Amino acid sequence: MKFAFLLLFLNISFVVSAQEITIVSGNYKNLKTISEYNLVFDYSDLTVTDFESEEAYLQKTMLEKEQAKPGNARVFREEWFSDRAYRYEPRYIQAFNEYFKKGEVKVIKNRPDLPYIMKVHTTEIYPGYNNGFTRKSGNLEVTISVFKTENAENILFSAKITDVECNYAGDKATLEDFDFHQGERIAYGYWNLAKFFAKKLRRGIKYN
Repeated sequence: MKFAFLLLFLNISFVVSAQEITIVSGNYKNLKTISEYNLVFDYSDLTVTDFESEEAYLQKTMLEKEQAKPGNARVFREEWFSDRAYRYEPRYIQAFNEYFKKGEVKVIKNRPDLPYIMKVHTTEIYPGYNNGFTRKSGNLEVTISVFKTENAENILFSAKITDVECNYAGDKATLEDFDFHQGERIAYGYWNLAKFFAKKLRRGIKYN
């Protein structure tokens, strides 16, 4: 049992450390006094790994789903888009806010009255797979930008985060290796992303 927990810990540690962040513009110093962000998610120009476009991926997968069972294509397409608000975004919000246990920094969705925006722009997704016999974790590529609500062109901070693995990371919604639902796999990526960026943000504003 202890060995199993050790393996799980090592797996989680690897997932977090695999992510990489590259600051594109601005710096953490610009974020020192910000305690609340209006959180905005952006999926424009999204690509899917190994496909020419998001739509190309959807069309191929929908064809496969429909051949397997009539009606599955419609369900798949609907969930591909609805999972953003239903699974991905709540997972990011929860993990980010839980990292700042004292509430010193907080992200809140749909708060246009707040003076600062944190935009999470997902640029690439690899959905991964789990058919019960073999599985492969998904992956995300994201750009996070911060700017004033009234001056979106003046970027205070922007960073590209790559190699965000969509794998179990302590969220008990489903157990490790039982992430059969594609939306759940991808949602793990947003959980990992939020924890990773929250950690970088805390260190950045502390030491800059």
